[in-house]
Amino acid sequence: MEMIGWELRSTNPSAPIPILSPGSQHPSADYMPSSPLVVALSGLSSTGKSTIASHLPVIFAPPLYILTVLHVDDFYKPQSELPYREGLLDWDCAKCLDWSRLEHAVKSWRDGVEIKEGKTNPQPQFQEHPTAVAGEDTQMREGNGITKALVDQLQAEAPTLKATDIPQRILILDGFLLFAPSVSSAFRSLLDLKVLLRAPYTDAKRRRESRSGYVTMEGWWEDPPGYFDKVVWPNYVEENKSFFVDGDVEGGIDERICEEEGVSVWVGKTDGLAKVLTWVAGQVKRIVEQNSS
Repeated sequence: MEMIGWELRSTNPSAPIPILSPGSQHPSADYMPSSPLVVALSGLSSTGKSTIASHLPVIFAPPLYILTVLHVDDFYKPQSELPYREGLLDWDCAKCLDWSRLEHAVKSWRDGVEIKEGKTNPQPQFQEHPTAVAGEDTQMREGNGITKALVDQLQAEAPTLKATDIPQRILILDGFLLFAPSVSSAFRSLLDLKVLLRAPYTDAKRRRESRSGYVTMEGWWEDPPGYFDKVVWPNYVEENKSFFVDGDVEGGIDERICEEEGVSVWVGKTDGLAKVLTWVAGQVKRIVEQNSS
């Protein structure tokens, strides 16, 4: 929940962004550049979204790819504008985000404008000998099993594009409720891949409540007692229950609804992040191959 800000920069302000019309050719290859892709990495708080996002630029790396991570935490409204739930300030609902600003950022990126992130990016962390570490507050340090060898393997498996001088641009949105029903259809239509991470109630609660707090625009925020049960979990259930059979977010996936909405849901529950990263990388690989075919 580090809300420090962001800005947009043109990659080359003095020159127009080249646009090829259908049927035209790049001067160095008989190849039509793939359109930019927006990947929404969403899910319950403390499911490892930022950890996964931190490894994707290494897996989908230059010169074949230009992958940017945009943290939705940078788009919170001021604390004075946040709603309340159960008498508590609600930092975990769709209404607490400035969607118009986020939509503008995504559209600008699609148009070729570079995003300079304001939030400090978490650096990829590897665990060569996965073991649980007592007292740590994130899943990234809970024995997730992500090793450099795994990331190197996933990088080697990334699709090889036809022209290395025209890299595939990918924007990863790291945040919660990115394609929930309460989010406008206009914003959801900007998303080329929707990925929903999940975790059991008990695991997510333990991880969230072990965190010391969050940097905000106004200073520092610590979850008050009962915040997860009164705010975080109910918001998650209300906004994501449609993707699950009988609305049970810890049950089976409603494949028909997910297919209609274009949502890919992680089927595991207690698996370490190594398996989740492998699966997410596979989802990105699939959409890249579809985009360049």
